[in-house]
Amino acid sequence: MFLQATEYTHSSYKWNENPTLHELDKHENELSSIVIKECKILEYIYKTDNILYLYKTVHKIVKVNTDQAIEMFNKVFVPMNARTEFVVLQARAISPDGKITNINKENIKEVENVNSWGNFKIFAIEGIEKGGEIEYFYTTKAPVSDPYGREYMQSDAPVKESVISIISPNNLIFEAKSYNDFPDLELTKGDSTRTLTATAENIGFLPEESYSTYRANLMKVDYKLSYNNEMLLGKKLYDWELAAETFKGLIYDYSEEEAKLVKKVLKKLKLKRLNTDEKVKKIETYLKNNISPEEGSGKEFTSVGRILANKYANEIGMSRILAAFLTEAKIEHQLVVTSDRNSSRFDQDFASWANFTDIIFFVKESEKYVSPLVFYRYGAAPYNLANNYGVFIAQNGKTDIKFIPMPTAEYSMNEIEANVNFGENFDVNVDMRHAWTGYRANDFRFLLQYRDKTFLKNRVTSGIEDASVEEIEVHNNNFEFAPENKALYVESKIKTPSLIEKAGKNYLFKVGHLIGGQMELYQEHERQNPIDMDYPTYYERKISFDIPKGYKLQGLEDAKINKVIEKNGEKVNAFVSDFIIEKDKVIITAKEYYRNISLPKEDYENFRQVINAAADFNKVVLVFEKE
Repeated sequence: MFLQATEYTHSSYKWNENPTLHELDKHENELSSIVIKECKILEYIYKTDNILYLYKTVHKIVKVNTDQAIEMFNKVFVPMNARTEFVVLQARAISPDGKITNINKENIKEVENVNSWGNFKIFAIEGIEKGGEIEYFYTTKAPVSDPYGREYMQSDAPVKESVISIISPNNLIFEAKSYNDFPDLELTKGDSTRTLTATAENIGFLPEESYSTYRANLMKVDYKLSYNNEMLLGKKLYDWELAAETFKGLIYDYSEEEAKLVKKVLKKLKLKRLNTDEKVKKIETYLKNNISPEEGSGKEFTSVGRILANKYANEIGMSRILAAFLTEAKIEHQLVVTSDRNSSRFDQDFASWANFTDIIFFVKESEKYVSPLVFYRYGAAPYNLANNYGVFIAQNGKTDIKFIPMPTAEYSMNEIEANVNFGENFDVNVDMRHAWTGYRANDFRFLLQYRDKTFLKNRVTSGIEDASVEEIEVHNNNFEFAPENKALYVESKIKTPSLIEKAGKNYLFKVGHLIGGQMELYQEHERQNPIDMDYPTYYERKISFDIPKGYKLQGLEDAKINKVIEKNGEKVNAFVSDFIIEKDKVIITAKEYYRNISLPKEDYENFRQVINAAADFNKVVLVFEKE
């Protein structure tokens, strides 16, 4: 028998009917904005229809001191679906002189699929003035389909007080875990309810910084229903096993008739005498060359039979048809469910269903991965899913939580070879070879095939002003070269007058520009985020040229740079350049690599120096001095 309630227990929570501006200290008053209070209450209750409902209350007060802050906070987005309704909605602006402007509820608008995050109701708050406050308070009600979720507890501004409470009837046992230094939730038991609560004070603003996974670094709370002691006494809910059962049912649910259609295609592919690697590559090539990725929902986009007939599928549909082909071809594999580590790192110790966002397949014999996404090919896992954990679900249902490895830096190479020729009047002609492997090659192959077939022309002239491409040839640009990680490479001949500048009788040679444009990092404030790069990379550059007769060369020592980060005696990140002279031929080499893509924020200054070393090399100018 469920404990039924006609009202949610926190319905007595109200905002102040007669508000006054909050007193802040000198530092707080000088900030662009500060969140004075943010309170989130999530209450699960059974109504008289024996359906579980979620009543979610959000109360936020923000002090705004600049036009930018007003622009940031003057609109409120509330996630909604067809069954969500407002129980309470209040919003107001309080001016510095105490004038109160309440929301005009006619300004509430519904917006569908905002940035692919779902549907929202949006309302604007009017009457906001610099030095005033914005306050809003709402409660929504919706029947519960998924008793789990995630709440971010860090804001776009410093927060004086952040509170979260999760309330449930005594029979529903929720578990929660805090991340990124938000305090753990503590349990309080009432006569008929259980409440998990945490409060944090003086939370700093987390800025978006280069080489960081901003969203993954925000303070947050993940929560889920773990036990229902009324119905399933002692059985744990929403754990790894239920996740395996759920996703196995979602991905491998196809009929005998659909299996026959798959087998018919497999027969045409003639896989019988091929090894496992060759089978997977042939299946993947067929599906990704013949099935178009489309956005949409329903069986038209997810049913194996209809996908084969229609030649299009959404991401779940591509996962389902890939699973069907691997299964019917008798290729032993595991379904892997994981998260995009740029948004949220997968926690192997807490079965957070909010982390079950991405799907790939692990081929056991080869220890390689297949992604349903068209711009990845059989081999390494997509880089946003690698260096992360995931749920590995075998075809027999066995479940493991395992690490998804990231390839080494040598997997994703970037090579530049430039042979510079000087004419009689110091006209500059360069024979260039650019080559890429691994993830960078994969990205470029996708662009060449699906987006921009001319972008490589701009790539080979990156950072070189007024360069004109006389000839260009692209090699290994098809996806068929990706599984073996064969280099995508471009050979070109370019003319570039800007590399040489006359200075009296001498000539200045901007040799550093030949490695392309480089990012330069500045230390404008103390680093807040740990360092996270997309993937390990290795760069090799070789520049060669003859010293013109009648000239001697000055400034070569500037091309000699050595910046290295060591961890436990190992060189993990580095930029090292040097040169040799053979008779009148100069050969400059530069190696830059990032083997460790995750470093603590305390290492930022050393990391910055390695990044900036490449920018320093880019600025190197040699002098041909008339003898």
